[in-house]
Amino acid sequence: MDNSLYSSLLSFPVLPAANDQPSYHCPLCQETFDSSRAFEEHKATAQHRVRWLKHWYQNNRLLLARNKNGIVIWPKENIDNVRFEERSGTVSVNLSPGSQKTFPLILKNTGSCPAILRHIELLHTSRLVSITDSHGVAKGEKYVRVLPDVEYAVECHTQADTLGVEQVPVAFQFRLEDSSQPFFIIRTIQVNVEDSIAQESAATSPFERQRPGYAIRREPGSYIPGVPIDKDRREKCKRLPLKQFNYDADLFNIAAKNFNHKKVAPHLQKKTKQMKAMLEEGLNANNYGKWFQTLLWLEEMQMEIDIRFYNMSEAPLKKVSKQQYSNADCVELQVPGLAENRPSVLRGDNVFVKLPGQRTIYEGCVHQVLEGSIYLAFSPEFMRTFVNNMKVNVEFTFSRYPLRVCHRAITLTQSLSLRHLTFPNNPALNVASTQNILPFNRRLETNAEQMEAVRNIVAGTSKPAPYIVFGPPGTGKTVTIVEAIKQIYKLQPNSRIVACAPSNSASDIIAVRLLEHISKHHMLRLHAESRMISTIPGNLRDMSNIQEGKIYTPSDEKLMVYKIIICTLVTAGKIAGASLPQGHITHVFLDECGHAMEPEAMSALAGIVEKEAQVVLTGDPHQLGPVIRNTQCFTGEESLFRGNGLDKSYLERLMQMPMYRDSTGHYNRQVVTKLLNNYRSHASILKEPNEMFYDSELQVCADPVYVTAFCKWEYLPKKDFPVIFHGVKGKDEREGNSPSYFNPLEVTYVIDYVKKLLGSRKPKVLGREIGIITPYRRQVEKIRTQLRKVNGAHEIKVGSPEEFQGDERRVIIISTVRASADQLATDQIFRLGFLRNCKRFNVAVTRAKALLILVGCPEILILDDHWGRLMDYVHQMGGYCGQAFPQETDDNLDDLLQRFGNLDLRPTLYEDVSAREKAEAPEWHTEY
Repeated sequence: MDNSLYSSLLSFPVLPAANDQPSYHCPLCQETFDSSRAFEEHKATAQHRVRWLKHWYQNNRLLLARNKNGIVIWPKENIDNVRFEERSGTVSVNLSPGSQKTFPLILKNTGSCPAILRHIELLHTSRLVSITDSHGVAKGEKYVRVLPDVEYAVECHTQADTLGVEQVPVAFQFRLEDSSQPFFIIRTIQVNVEDSIAQESAATSPFERQRPGYAIRREPGSYIPGVPIDKDRREKCKRLPLKQFNYDADLFNIAAKNFNHKKVAPHLQKKTKQMKAMLEEGLNANNYGKWFQTLLWLEEMQMEIDIRFYNMSEAPLKKVSKQQYSNADCVELQVPGLAENRPSVLRGDNVFVKLPGQRTIYEGCVHQVLEGSIYLAFSPEFMRTFVNNMKVNVEFTFSRYPLRVCHRAITLTQSLSLRHLTFPNNPALNVASTQNILPFNRRLETNAEQMEAVRNIVAGTSKPAPYIVFGPPGTGKTVTIVEAIKQIYKLQPNSRIVACAPSNSASDIIAVRLLEHISKHHMLRLHAESRMISTIPGNLRDMSNIQEGKIYTPSDEKLMVYKIIICTLVTAGKIAGASLPQGHITHVFLDECGHAMEPEAMSALAGIVEKEAQVVLTGDPHQLGPVIRNTQCFTGEESLFRGNGLDKSYLERLMQMPMYRDSTGHYNRQVVTKLLNNYRSHASILKEPNEMFYDSELQVCADPVYVTAFCKWEYLPKKDFPVIFHGVKGKDEREGNSPSYFNPLEVTYVIDYVKKLLGSRKPKVLGREIGIITPYRRQVEKIRTQLRKVNGAHEIKVGSPEEFQGDERRVIIISTVRASADQLATDQIFRLGFLRNCKRFNVAVTRAKALLILVGCPEILILDDHWGRLMDYVHQMGGYCGQAFPQETDDNLDDLLQRFGNLDLRPTLYEDVSAREKAEAPEWHTEY
C-alpha cells in the first residue's frame, strides 16, 4: 500500500516544546518528534501504519458491517450453533474442542443494478477460519457478476483448537456495474470454543444499559412514617449537635454544568465563578472546609442518582410471622443483589413504598437484613390495609448519617483550628524516642522498623503532627500499632486511647489482638446501631455496647470509664459528640487510613483530640484508596479538584507533604516509619510489586518452609517459580442491565485450577487457603455459582480487590476478565476500566503467600504498564502457559498491510460509532 496515503490520513497536533520550538506528536503511538522529517519517517513505519489502520477500522466497523447498495450478506438460516447479529455483522459459531463446522454465507443482490464481487479477504491470518467459493473469488482467480435478485454462496470453514474465542473479519469488495467506486461489506466470524462450564456461565440475556428505576417524589411530611427499631432512640449529643448539612439547589445546578459559568443560569454565574476560583486556587488551609464540603455534596448528588437504579416496580410484600421476627409487625421484601450490597441496606435505613395508582407514600423502617431480603416495619395504617403478596413500587434510600458526621468533622477543623492536623509543620522539638521497651510481641524485637515506630509513637516524636506508619503489603502495620497501643496502656496509665479503622472487620481485628494482653474491662468495642449483632465476634460481645440483645449508645459518663475505645471512623463521631473533658483523649490511632476519605478520617479526630494528643495513621498510599462514586470528585491534574479529590486519602495527602520527607527525599524518621520486612509472600510473588511501588526496599522474611510449599507442584510450568500466568483468549460480556463484565472462559480455567488445588496431595490445600480475586462483580457471581458444584470449595473466598484489602491467602487466583477476541482492536487500552487502576493491581497481586495464578487475555493485559510488565516477567521466568504469548513481529505487520492493500480497503470512510463505556458502579459502603 502506498506510504503517502498514510501520511495524510490524520491531522496530528503540533505541540509547543519546553523551549518553544515546535514538536510533532503522534497520539496513536504516544511519541513526540522534534522535526517534521522525523515525524514523516515515523508515519511511514509499518508499526504506525498498522496502528492507524486498526484505529480507523475500529471507528468504522459498524459502518463497514452494514449491507450496502442492495447487497446483503447473511449465514444460511436454522444452522445449529450458528447465530448472526446483523448490527455488528458478527456470525458466531459455537464448537467443542477438536470439532469443526462448515456453513454457507449467502450474498444476495436485492437492488436493481448488477454488482461485481471482486475480492474476498480475511483481514488477518487465522488457523480457525477459511473461506472458499465455487468461482475462486476468495483465491483471487476471478470476479463474479451478481445479478439482481440472485444469490451467491461462499463456504465458511471453521475448526476448533483449544478453548478460546477468536474473531476473524472477512471483507467482501463489490462494485456496482454502473460505477467505478468499490464498496465493502465485512462479516466477522466469531469462533467460540467452549466447555460446559463456559456455556453455563454465558450471558443469559442481552445487555441493555440500566435505567434509573421508579422514582417516588416525596417531601418532608408528605409520607406516613414507619416504625423505627427503637422508638425511644434519640440522638443524644450534648456538646456537638449533628446538623443536617443539606446542599442547596444552586450547587446542584452548578455541578450539573460542571462548574462552567458560561453554561449556568445568569443568576448563578457569580457564584460559579467564585467556586471556580477556589478550584483553581487549589486546596489550602483557608478553603479546607469549603473544599471538602463541596466534595461531600457532589458525592451525595451522585449517590442520589445511583440509588435510583435499584428502585423496584410492583414488588410483592410478604407477611413476617412472629416466630420469624417478634420485635415489630413486619413485612418481607425480596431485594435482588442484596447479598452483593447492590444496594447496601442497613438496619435502621428507610425504604419508601407506594401502591400503584395511589398517591399515599409510606415509609418502612428496615428492622432486619437477611441474605436476599429485608424486614420492613410500616405504620399501623399501612398494615391495616396490607394483604399478603401485595405489590408496591419501592424506592431505596441511603443513610445520610455518615455524610452528616463527615460534614460536622470538616466544619470543626476550621472552628477548632486543627491546622496542626490538616496542614502540619515539622515538630518544634526533636523529642527522643522511648528506649528500653520490652515488646509484648517478642517477634518485634528483631524488626528494627517496627520497634522504631513503637518507640516514636510512645514518645510522641511527631507531636502535634500525626505520626505515620507506612505499611506495604505483609509488613505488619496492624501488629505495630497494636503493640504501640499496649505499650502506651502500660507505660502511661493516665492515657485514654481511641483506635479506629474504616470497617468493622478491621476494627474487630484490633480489639481481638488487644485482648491478648489487656483486660476487657478496660476496653469498649463501640458499634453503630446499624450493625447486626450476629456479625460481632463472640469474644468481643461482652466488651461491646450491647444490652438486652440490642446495641445502645453509651452515656458520656460511661465513655469516660474506658481506657481504650475501638470503633469505626464514622462511629467515632459519637465520641466527638459526647461531653468529654477537654484533653480527655490522649491518643488516636487510625488503621488502614489509606482506605478512607479524608472527611471520614477527620470524623475520628475533629472534636476528639486536642493539640497535645498523639495522632497515628497507618496504611499504604499504593494500595486501594476510598471508594468514590462521582467522577467529578476524582483526583487528577485534569480534574476539577486538581490533585486533591475525594479519592485521595488523608494519609496519601500528608505523605506528599515536604515534612514527611527529608531534604534527600528519604522519609523523615521523626514523623514516619516505613516498614520493610514482608512476612507474607514468596520472593517471586513479591519481586515485581516491590520494584514498581516500593523502590525494591521490601525484604522477604516469610517462613521459607511455608512459602516454598508449591515450588514442586506438578502443575507449575516452571519448578521453583510459584507464579503462573495462564493466557486465555476469551471474550468479555455483559448481560441484562448490569454494567459489570464477565468472562465465561476464564471461569472455566479458574474452576480447573481450583479442582487441581483441592485434589493436590503435595502440598495438601484446603478451601479456606484459596482466594479468588476478580475486579468485576458479575465475574464474582459466575465463579461462585460454579464453585458450589465443586467438593471442598465452600470455604474459598471470592471477591473484588477491595474485599481482599488487608487479607491474604496461601493461594491466590486472579481472573482479570477483560478480553478481546478481535486482533484488529486498538482502543482496548482506553477500555481497560478497573484493570488500569495501579492500586487495584497492587492489592490483587500481593495477597498470595505461596502461589499466585493469573488468568487473563495476554493481548489486552500487555497494553497496561503494570499488568504487561508482570506478564513479561512471568514469561521470562518460564511461568507462562496457555494462549501463545503476544509478539508483534515485522512479518505480522507486513501481512496485515498486504491484506488491506489487496482489497484496496483505504481508510477514507468515517463515522463516529464508538460509545463511551459505562464504568461499573462501585459497591455501596456496607457499614459505618
